[in-house]
Amino acid sequence: MGFFDTLNQARTQVYVISFVCFLCPGMFNALNSLPTAGPAAQEVKDKQNASLYFCFAIMGLLAGGLNNILGPRILAAIGGTGYAIYAAAQYNIFKVQGPKGTDPITDAANTFSIFSGAYIGLCAGQICLTYPTESQKGTFFATFWVIFNLGAVLAGPEGYAMNDAMYLIFIVLMASGSVVAFLIQPPGTIIREDQTQVETPPTNVLREFVEILKLFANPAMLTILIPCMSSNWFYTYQFGPFGGYFSGRTNGLKAIFYWLGQAAGAWVLGNMFLDNTKYTRTARAWTGVYLMIGTTLAFFGGGAAFEYVASAKDFVKIDAGTDFGRFIGPFLLYVCYGLYDAFFQVFTNYLIGAISNDSETLSRYAGFYKGTQSAAGGLSWALNGFVFTGEKALTSTAQFWVMVIPCTVSLIFFALFTKTFVKDTTDENPEHGSSIKAH
Repeated sequence: MGFFDTLNQARTQVYVISFVCFLCPGMFNALNSLPTAGPAAQEVKDKQNASLYFCFAIMGLLAGGLNNILGPRILAAIGGTGYAIYAAAQYNIFKVQGPKGTDPITDAANTFSIFSGAYIGLCAGQICLTYPTESQKGTFFATFWVIFNLGAVLAGPEGYAMNDAMYLIFIVLMASGSVVAFLIQPPGTIIREDQTQVETPPTNVLREFVEILKLFANPAMLTILIPCMSSNWFYTYQFGPFGGYFSGRTNGLKAIFYWLGQAAGAWVLGNMFLDNTKYTRTARAWTGVYLMIGTTLAFFGGGAAFEYVASAKDFVKIDAGTDFGRFIGPFLLYVCYGLYDAFFQVFTNYLIGAISNDSETLSRYAGFYKGTQSAAGGLSWALNGFVFTGEKALTSTAQFWVMVIPCTVSLIFFALFTKTFVKDTTDENPEHGSSIKAH
């Protein structure tokens, strides 16, 4: 049986949306993790990302309903074009190298990408949460996360010599994501691996609007709100001040292993722990909570120690070629940050997927996750790009603690959500069918 003959199978659709994200947000992450030419260019980048993420928040919330009405194929295809145009805007900033990068061309490109880029993440969330069986939800999301982040891994070496040709490659690859998106099939045609079919009841604009509003009164969504908002919060520090401690070529090297760490972390947690059928789902969820507590203390403890050393006035940028001994410790710390990001996002999505199997419901939940995640991500970029600028700019140590606090607070809500909402059976709302046994 050929690849195209399996397009209506759940696992194949996860591969398709993963490859779309490999080409679009994967390349976006690679671009975003590269250092800028200086403080002025970094400020432009911060402002651009703040605007992008704030509007992603609005579109992400609405995209859950739009996905139920239009389907993931259309939304993902539109989203791919948005990422390509974002890359074109980044190229414009690269050419101008400073505050003048915010010209009408950049603003127009951002406007389009704002209204389309959020769609791909929503489609990925809906597919990865809805199409697996009960025993595959961690594995399917981990598979997606591995393939998605390999985009940033393969694009990492390009960061050594960003020039006109390299930016063109990014633009073409992102645009290709729109083409691959046409392989996404309508949800109602998808067959899970237990041979059940994904159900998609008829809906309409008014119903979706009302259901989206209800999310903000949903006890489960309100409990997971802080973790959702924290799941992109750390990028501002990791891609900004932390990168400033390294030379340009060393930044490119460590970025490759950061994304490899993300891929490895997703697979270890999603496949080896959260879908280990030797244990009940509640036991697996609590294992995730304990893992998040341990890694938060260990990784951020190491980060605090490094910040103490790096904040010294006589600190010299780290270069792997000239002083590998100084490089290895901070390098391993950055890989741990990549692991932590994967753990955080996989576990948050696993918890959301554990409370429903309904396609429509999970589409809205995925929209809530992406919307609130983007709102907080926009806030983190805005603090650097609009509020704390010039003489008021936060020190790297202050930005480190701004990153740590929300992640630490999230641990409380991970535990509360697991205790209150995660069960060994998924009890659907009566209108969505009967409960399904967790294997």
